[in-house]
Amino acid sequence: MPDGTLIRLGSGCDDAPGLIPPAKALRRLLAAAAPVRGTDWLPPGEALGRVLSAAPIAALDLPPFDQSAMDGYGLAAADLGPGAAPRLTRCIAAGDPAGDPLEAGEAVRVLTGAALPAGVAAVVMEEHAARGDGRLTVRRLPAKGENIRHRGEDVARGDALVQPGTRIDARHVALLAAAGVEEVPVRRRLRVALLSNGNELGGAVHDSNRPMLRALLAGGEVACTDLGVLPDDRAAIAAALRKAAAGHDLILASGGVSGSDADHLPGAIRDAGGRVETLKLALKPGKPLAHGRIGEALCLCLPGNPLAALVTMLLLGRPLLARLAGAAAAPAVPLAAVAGEAFHRRPGREEFLPARVAGHDGAGLPVLLREGRGGSARLSPLSRADGLLWLPAACAAVAEGDPLRFHPFSTAFGL
Repeated sequence: MPDGTLIRLGSGCDDAPGLIPPAKALRRLLAAAAPVRGTDWLPPGEALGRVLSAAPIAALDLPPFDQSAMDGYGLAAADLGPGAAPRLTRCIAAGDPAGDPLEAGEAVRVLTGAALPAGVAAVVMEEHAARGDGRLTVRRLPAKGENIRHRGEDVARGDALVQPGTRIDARHVALLAAAGVEEVPVRRRLRVALLSNGNELGGAVHDSNRPMLRALLAGGEVACTDLGVLPDDRAAIAAALRKAAAGHDLILASGGVSGSDADHLPGAIRDAGGRVETLKLALKPGKPLAHGRIGEALCLCLPGNPLAALVTMLLLGRPLLARLAGAAAAPAVPLAAVAGEAFHRRPGREEFLPARVAGHDGAGLPVLLREGRGGSARLSPLSRADGLLWLPAACAAVAEGDPLRFHPFSTAFGL
């Protein structure tokens, strides 16, 4: 199909009644969030991964002077016609001063990036000219302005270089440095408090979610406070949440939201003076979710199973963090792929499966195979996967060769 959606759809959606599509849940999360206030001024190289709060302004023209785009010879306007044999006067390399203006009947040898003296109307490529007896014979005449990089043609002094809301990467660092920008205004770092919940953690069961989420938060824009593992004690959780809310923009938790007698996070948020909404998502893995606010701090409570925590963090948590950081919060767009195997599933919820790339088809699209036997508590299939295969809620069966959608871990959606 043109949009790549699967054509083998189920007639029933047994899990769908009362469940919220992830896209609708994301809209709710984003509606409650606003970019943090506060600005840091940093040198471009130290602002990597941070989000611009205002557009930096070019302090210089780029290029800063007229320069040669290649190795060749600079010609005056009077020598751009047939029969000219200008006298070769000097050679200018990159970094040399341009020197005196060029007169009619003169030519100057220039290397790539060299400053052009006044009077140079065009640069002829060296392979289109010949030297002899101190003069230049041009075999193919350039047009006026050819092979010249004019001052300010890339960036003019005073131009806005990068738009607010842009997360700075190596491309922007290069532009900012070249344009003479010494400091850029970026939003202050997000302050995120991270915790896991569950009495089962800390003994024979090691907590994997907190280290995984901490690794996902690592980067320029987040300052993470690790609150550790909180016990299944509503009063203790409420006290920790109340304290964390005073100094953080987001409290990020995993576990304690599935609705069992031992799940106290939503109630603890209320006890801490906050408000909370519990959701059941039409998502597999990752049905249970809670979000809310305590004072100025948002709360996002993810499921406890590792794959479910990862999927909901990537699908909902990352756009929420982007909104708080002042960046674009649009969900990631999956890539086109092809099924390398046939399988069936129960329709009703969107599903994300660990998958590996087994090869590529004739059109260059990745051919996907599911990794592992399923289950949101399994970590080894996730570690072997190349990304997450997405299946729409109505999909009941996949045939080998069917079009699929895929989120590689190497993209911004992933790890």
